[in-house]
Amino acid sequence: MTEKSRATRRLDTHWLSISTCCRMRVRDKAFTRMLDGFARYRGHLSTGIQSTHRLLLELTRGGRSDEAYRLLNLRTFPSWGFMIANGATTIWERWDGYVKGRGFQNPEMNSFNHWALGSVGEWMWRTLAGINPDEESPGFRHFYIRPHPGGGLTWTRGEYESIRGRIVSDWRIDRGVIRLRVVVPPNIAATVSVPTAHAEAVRESGRMPEQAPGVETLEPEAGSARFRVDSGEYVFTAPVL
Repeated sequence: MTEKSRATRRLDTHWLSISTCCRMRVRDKAFTRMLDGFARYRGHLSTGIQSTHRLLLELTRGGRSDEAYRLLNLRTFPSWGFMIANGATTIWERWDGYVKGRGFQNPEMNSFNHWALGSVGEWMWRTLAGINPDEESPGFRHFYIRPHPGGGLTWTRGEYESIRGRIVSDWRIDRGVIRLRVVVPPNIAATVSVPTAHAEAVRESGRMPEQAPGVETLEPEAGSARFRVDSGEYVFTAPVL
């Protein structure tokens, strides 16, 4: 077994621990060990087909979206940015499917449009746009909007054509204020998390949330103000974190 395959098995083990030991003290230890792995690889990820699909999601789930953004913004090998620097227009099966000056990898395993490393797209939907299904409410009868701005981004727009209709999450940061526009299809509801440390300063279409039709104020969480909204279009504004 190579060191790289050991690293992948370790991440799989840490993901299993992180995902299943919510009531166990080892959860934090497993997460810390996963973070420590980046230092061994000069700040880069060391995962491939089997584990990359969980890495960014678990970083965000553990409150380290900053690390996920950092990995996403890398331009050196191995990274998604390295693919772009070497001419990629889709996401490859291998981190080094093509390298300038060296050429192509073995064609027996060298797809240039592959789901595995392309699973970063799930993180983008869940974290950048913030569109997340409610696992206890199949078919998007209820869903979550909880974007995590970062990485130097100033705007993101995401749309999802659900079985209930089009869901929209559209946020933009300008002069220290985030503007989050949300569209909820007919006959369903959503829980919206506005990323701000100033829940008292949140407004919906210029009004106090308590005065906005279809909006119910929920208990805030660390770093976000939370609201339950009925069908319709809403525009929340707040000072950024």
